[in-house]
Amino acid sequence: MFQAYGTQRALEKLGYDSEFINLYTREEEKKNENKSFALKLKPLLIYMYARLNPKLQLKYKRFREFHGLMKLTKRYYNIEEIYNNPPNFDLHLVGSDQVWNLQRGFQNPPYYFLGFLGKDEKRISYASSFGTKNIDKKYNSRLKELLSCFSAISVREDDGVQIIKEACDLEATQVLDPTFLMNAKEWGELATKERLIKEDYVLYYGFDNSELSRQLIINLKKRLGLPVVAVSGGVSFPFKVDYFVKEAGPREFLSLFKNASFICTSSFHGLAFAIHFRKSFLTIKHPQRNSRMETVLNKFDLFDRQVKNANDLLIQSDEEFFVDYSKIEDKIEFERTRSLNWLENNIANLIE
Repeated sequence: MFQAYGTQRALEKLGYDSEFINLYTREEEKKNENKSFALKLKPLLIYMYARLNPKLQLKYKRFREFHGLMKLTKRYYNIEEIYNNPPNFDLHLVGSDQVWNLQRGFQNPPYYFLGFLGKDEKRISYASSFGTKNIDKKYNSRLKELLSCFSAISVREDDGVQIIKEACDLEATQVLDPTFLMNAKEWGELATKERLIKEDYVLYYGFDNSELSRQLIINLKKRLGLPVVAVSGGVSFPFKVDYFVKEAGPREFLSLFKNASFICTSSFHGLAFAIHFRKSFLTIKHPQRNSRMETVLNKFDLFDRQVKNANDLLIQSDEEFFVDYSKIEDKIEFERTRSLNWLENNIANLIE
């Protein structure tokens, strides 16, 4: 949702009106709000817990409200509706996130490659991602066929540039995730004004249940002497923490990051918002999809933020443990400007 919001705000800054194609299937809605259940014990218990827990119901309400802040087309309930009656715009843009993830092959039909458009329709990508360092060569021919229709291609990872070059012999540009097209002040204005946690705290945001994550939570609390607050996309959290915030919608999520004393995350956007709000942080390497984290960490000279051993943080000096953003402010601003300029120039070349 933040990627979508950041993209639309960037387009507004550049003077363009935009709408999101509002594809939201019944199945996705049920999944997002835990409205589906099976006659098996675990799914049934999750369903009952989500339906009866007022904090989770508040969370779903908050997401719906934030969704309403964006300009959307009418709601489409399946991809076939879009193919049968394609929306008509001067330019179509796809991105960000893993819209080109080919782990399970090509989606049929290839919606996220804008396959519903006519041959002469103008299209570009902004910060699209394959979610991996490489793809199976058997996809090369089809990928080239689909991407050759694009007037300009930008991707989120350095590896994506290489994939497109090797698989398609096409040029692509690496740009920042669209959340970087907004600054900390802009994101902070969206956050709830009242702090969710009154005292200082360490924030953990992630989706894994690794032993490394568990040990990091323990050692961060020991090192900093602060309570640990967790926020997650799920209805439960696998580790012992001082607070697990179940009711956070997008605005509350921003508030938790804005007011944290330190952040630990296994999520790319956890990393991104730690940087947006200039917080000291540690990241946990994803076992398969780590390319996007590595691109940002390398670009901003923050690769030492990726933890391999949880005990290291107990012996690091303060200089090693905390991030000195004064050393990298110029790099962050340079990359933000470069990414926004790519978007501005490629849109202007096509519709002005």
